[in-house]
Amino acid sequence: MKNVLKTILIAISITCLWSCEREFTYRGGEEGLYFSMDTVMFDTIFTSIGSTTQNFKVYNPYDEDLLIKSIELAGGESTGFRINVNGYSENALTDVQIGARDSLFIFVEITIDPMGSNKPFVVNDSIIFQTSKHLQSVKLVAYGQDVVLMRQEWLKTQTLTKDKPYLIYDYVVVDSAETVSIDPGARLYFYKDASLLVLGTLEVNGTKEEPVLFTGHRQEEWYEDKPGQWGYIHLLPESGKSTFNNAIIKNGMMGILADSVGLDDNPIEIHNTRIEHISSFGLLAQSASLNVSNCIFGDSGNNSLALTVGGSYEFNHCTFANYFDWTFRTNPSIFLNNYFLDENDNQQIVPLKKANFYNCIIYGKNRNELGFDLKFEDSEIPEADAKYLFDHCLIRLVEDFDTSDETKYKNIITDKDPSFIDYNEYNYQLDTLSAAKDIGKISVGESFPFDILNISRLEDDGPDLGAYERVEKSK
Repeated sequence: MKNVLKTILIAISITCLWSCEREFTYRGGEEGLYFSMDTVMFDTIFTSIGSTTQNFKVYNPYDEDLLIKSIELAGGESTGFRINVNGYSENALTDVQIGARDSLFIFVEITIDPMGSNKPFVVNDSIIFQTSKHLQSVKLVAYGQDVVLMRQEWLKTQTLTKDKPYLIYDYVVVDSAETVSIDPGARLYFYKDASLLVLGTLEVNGTKEEPVLFTGHRQEEWYEDKPGQWGYIHLLPESGKSTFNNAIIKNGMMGILADSVGLDDNPIEIHNTRIEHISSFGLLAQSASLNVSNCIFGDSGNNSLALTVGGSYEFNHCTFANYFDWTFRTNPSIFLNNYFLDENDNQQIVPLKKANFYNCIIYGKNRNELGFDLKFEDSEIPEADAKYLFDHCLIRLVEDFDTSDETKYKNIITDKDPSFIDYNEYNYQLDTLSAAKDIGKISVGESFPFDILNISRLEDDGPDLGAYERVEKSK
């Protein structure tokens, strides 16, 4: 009897399962399917490198279940697009079910083959949706760009041009005794963790109209200000006298690491350059010598500028504006240090011969944007181990910060905001009511008569502090 009852229960269960299974027979109404967008757009995609994934939704707007006869890429595999429909990675699917008032996701990617062109080009395709009453489509559009691929290459003397972007994997090295020049308008894109290492000499020759760009390889809008996408530019010990003119260095783990370079009164030159969206140090110098002017040091997760293990440095008309908001930043915008600990944990002082800042703005989110970690062989004569000067500068400092020593602080403003036009949009030009207007040291303005935008500093009451000169419109 028990066996008969068990057989009956199993039969009933199977019957219930079959009766609960939906039959997707409805083919769609007069209005067809609804889509969350009619075109899927991809920003510039470098050839041979896959894109990020885009997605959109397909809606069944009806009160009945719906069966889509087919979903397929019009171009098949020929255009490089790929689709995934609710987890199925196929470029053509049939009998796709959507419940009443339900939806499904379509994911789209693309990998573009090289086209042998210096100019960007467009790749088009579409996804076709067929029901019994309608044939509908969603357009796919991607902008492609051929690149010059570099991977673990040792570069001899040569010139990098603006004809095609350069895409760098892992690292490239400027070999010792070699010089690599970079033309105006050249673009260097770095894959994740890739870096540019300099044993020889690097000459970055951008102009205001055509700066040289160093950035991560992702071109989608979300990555525009995301830090930490690639490594850094490393000027290695005993490398040559590298120069940076009109460069944009952004989105890296660091901007420039200058390690024991520019010595013997032959400093590294950095001018009219912008370093921002950096996850750690904007410019980290170790026992180096630098001459810097008209530069922007923007948002960095650690210091915008760290001058460590001594060295010799001069900064004229620079703007340090650190409003980093990807994580909580505790370190100041500028940090000075003159020693290191050797392998036996003994303190070794390396004199900070000079760290001079003229007509600069040093500001950001922190209450104090200036930090020191200095040691002295003889506390009675500290200038023998650390010489620094802030002359005609606006600096954000805590109220009890002592600036009374005129050998280190001259004409300093510590209690006013520089009034940038919009630091949230990384615009560090000065507002018309800025406290930094017209108060710069005249002789410094005369030595650097044009700002980062090539605007004269000598046409009004005095040079403004920072990299930008404010020009008021005539009435």
